[in-house]
Amino acid sequence: MCGEVRIQGSKNAALPILAASVLIPGMSRIANCPRISDVTCMCRILESIGCRVTWEKHDLFVDASSVRRSCLPQEYVTRMRSSVMLMGALLGRCEEVTLDYPGGCVIGDRPIDIHLAALKKLGVFYEQRENVLTVRRKKLQGAGIEFPFPSVGATENAILAAVLAEGETLLTGCAREPEISALCSFLKNAGACIEGEGTGSIRIRGVEKLCETEYVIESDRIVAGTYLISVLAAGGEAFLKEAPAEQMEAVCRIAGQMGARLETWEDGIFIKRNKELISPGKVKTLVYPGFPTDLQSPLLVAMSQAEGESCLEESIFNGRFKVTEELNRMNMDIKVRGREAFLSGKRRLMGTNVLAQELRGGAALVIAGLCAEGITIVGNRHFIDRGYEDIVRDFRKLRAQAGN
Repeated sequence: MCGEVRIQGSKNAALPILAASVLIPGMSRIANCPRISDVTCMCRILESIGCRVTWEKHDLFVDASSVRRSCLPQEYVTRMRSSVMLMGALLGRCEEVTLDYPGGCVIGDRPIDIHLAALKKLGVFYEQRENVLTVRRKKLQGAGIEFPFPSVGATENAILAAVLAEGETLLTGCAREPEISALCSFLKNAGACIEGEGTGSIRIRGVEKLCETEYVIESDRIVAGTYLISVLAAGGEAFLKEAPAEQMEAVCRIAGQMGARLETWEDGIFIKRNKELISPGKVKTLVYPGFPTDLQSPLLVAMSQAEGESCLEESIFNGRFKVTEELNRMNMDIKVRGREAFLSGKRRLMGTNVLAQELRGGAALVIAGLCAEGITIVGNRHFIDRGYEDIVRDFRKLRAQAGN
């Protein structure tokens, strides 16, 4: 591999910001928005409740002046877990929201009880009938909320509900992911009063109304990490233009331990794999700023090409090793015991037909195909398109042999 690729806008920042646009009774311009299927799905939901949504290249305009209903369409909600963000946002505009339990990738248990407990503290009532959830409020009232686990989604939902609540809300035990800071920056641009984003404690003073705003989405640290790890696995060098290096310290540290040369420049990251790749030993996924769970599947592929034994422990989602079955069909020989995956390096991967079962595992299968002898065909591309604008286009820019 050799070349340069520009990193797209962040999926995990764009989706909650799109949900937040519902709180603004006017126009929001969201620049550098990734044109991926999850964003398209969120746009369809926004249109179904009365928003006008238009694209101009990578700028997305959302006019939420006339939100007219709060029953979210099953067709789109069950496809994408991030639709749950619309609970907190719509409660700022409507007294009642009805939605099916959200879908998305099957990567383990992802209950929304933490979301509901936080909203309840703010004055929200809810009831469930089969798979349909209805949340109601008379008045949103600021409160103290302590999260039992730093859930990204629950933190975002509480922020969205609190910005128009009466009084002050203090969130403790918050997730610290950069996407939460991006959401807060968008809301502050629109007139919200928020302090402490990026820390474990966020204070929100409710305001009466938000105003029209513009915002530029940051680059996607997970997409950048995927391409960085692909260079580790397949070899070569690449410049990842606009990669957010300050958000990727854990990934860059592992790459350095494995023997890669990295240079952080003002406009991106340069990576070059040395001839021999070295096992990093044991890597454990952690909440930010630790090594991200979204990159553990690609890292397994790089580990399979390194010298020595490796272990990867998954501490976030309990179902994220499903991709190992498909990787093993390519001669990877991963052994899973509970939340740990063990593998030896210097594997000779063989191309075959494999199936993506979720977003990041699908990307890992593509990387494995780049390392394998012969032809690999990755089915269920729609999973990959949920988070990557065009993974084939980007790998071609890096001179990898990838085809549609």
